[in-house]
Amino acid sequence: MAAVSIAVLVAAPWLDQRLVWCEWLGVAAALVLVPHIRGWWGEVWTLVGAIAALTIAFHWTPEVLAYAMNTDYEVGLLFAAPIVLWDAVRLALPLWFAARLTRDPLEAWLPAGLAAAAVEAIVPAIFPWKLGYSQAAWPQLIQSVDVFGPEFATFVLFAHAGVIVWLMAALTGWLAAGRGVFSRVGLVAVAVCMANVGYGLGAMSYWKARIDEAPQLRVALVQANPEDEGGVDALRRLTQEHCSGPNRVPDVVCWPECSGGSYDHGLDSLADPERVVALSREPNRGMRPLDDPACPLLFGGKIYTGHPEKPQALHQSAILIDAAHAILGRYHKRHLMPFGEYVPGADLFPEMRLYFPMQDEMTEGTDATVLACAPGAKLGVMLCYEDMIPGAARTLVHQSANVLISLINGSAFTAPLTLRQHRLLAQLRAVECRRSLLRCAATGETCVVSPLGIVTAALPLNVRDVLPATVPLLEAHSLASRVGPLFPLVAAGGAVALALSRRVGRR
Repeated sequence: MAAVSIAVLVAAPWLDQRLVWCEWLGVAAALVLVPHIRGWWGEVWTLVGAIAALTIAFHWTPEVLAYAMNTDYEVGLLFAAPIVLWDAVRLALPLWFAARLTRDPLEAWLPAGLAAAAVEAIVPAIFPWKLGYSQAAWPQLIQSVDVFGPEFATFVLFAHAGVIVWLMAALTGWLAAGRGVFSRVGLVAVAVCMANVGYGLGAMSYWKARIDEAPQLRVALVQANPEDEGGVDALRRLTQEHCSGPNRVPDVVCWPECSGGSYDHGLDSLADPERVVALSREPNRGMRPLDDPACPLLFGGKIYTGHPEKPQALHQSAILIDAAHAILGRYHKRHLMPFGEYVPGADLFPEMRLYFPMQDEMTEGTDATVLACAPGAKLGVMLCYEDMIPGAARTLVHQSANVLISLINGSAFTAPLTLRQHRLLAQLRAVECRRSLLRCAATGETCVVSPLGIVTAALPLNVRDVLPATVPLLEAHSLASRVGPLFPLVAAGGAVALALSRRVGRR
């Protein structure tokens, strides 16, 4: 019952993002049980609780895998089980580590928090969640990720749980013996939480002033699923309606991923329809997004090299064209979607490809290409899965991107919760890099995330509409975007130091 109760609390913010405090209580309850975790019996029940939490939070996984495999739900469940088990081990490891260092719940938050930050950066996950992402609904708590990276939000989460454990112990001691409980590690947790909130409030004030002073980019994000019947026509109609007037023409219009055709890498313009047909392939051979663009258009398509029928490389790409149809630049997706664009482990077990029938297996891009647009605008484009990868945004900012744009298909995610969780896993990219993050999705969530990590505007899910936005073009680089994942290395070193000191102390 304890394992299931903790699982419900840990999963709650992933189901309703207003329940940030539930995560604190869930982790605090797990820390209270640290004296009982050490040994195979406690470790097994910790793993059961982690499996339950992930099953509740990401219950849509079997359905999505079944969709990708074009098979029954039961088969999707069979393939989802090892993925959930792997992530459950990733979730349980920090508590296992803390239980082997201490039997005192008041001290457990520090080794568990350090281990969690290190594990999240080192141990890969198919769906790259981090516990700290659940704190995004309270922006004051996440501003420090621009210094330490996204794993620091998880460390602060454990500090909040440590404060709760200390307060519970102090209250219990006061009621039982008339005096509270002193804890140096508890004071460290209080200091971490207070410093984090203080920095958050100061950083929000500072960056608000920078945002007000920055030059602005006018963008129109068009939401319609190009894979639905009439979806591409809807994209065209909505774009033309929005741009019908001299005062309404934006600096750039964005369409979702997979909204264009598949073009030869040698094609430099879409102005000549016959040339486009000659240098393109199915599906959507010869497609030109608009007959008469009013402004530059950024859309998702494919770029191939070699023979159209058997290309040497086939990239999922973002393509930027100007009002004269000239191709201004291309970006090739560097982080492919597992089971959607490639099959993990297929090089070792080729028969895995039989269970995930894909029309084409995509080729990874290699360069963090930034696309220049309106005067001063340098677009750092990501495609779908990439906006969940901190390194994808960071390398684009290294290449001078002053605004981040994510083009998303997401039609495989039919549940509204899945679309909102995708946005939640991408939201901290804006804070880490201190850039506006514009998400243009086929079905949702099309939204604008400010450099403070706040969703300032969004379209309802599964509607066809246009979201206009005016966003700042910021040039300053945050420390996290400069140095990368430094805090997880420090956290790993701290965890090792704690383990060594405890071992020396025992001897």
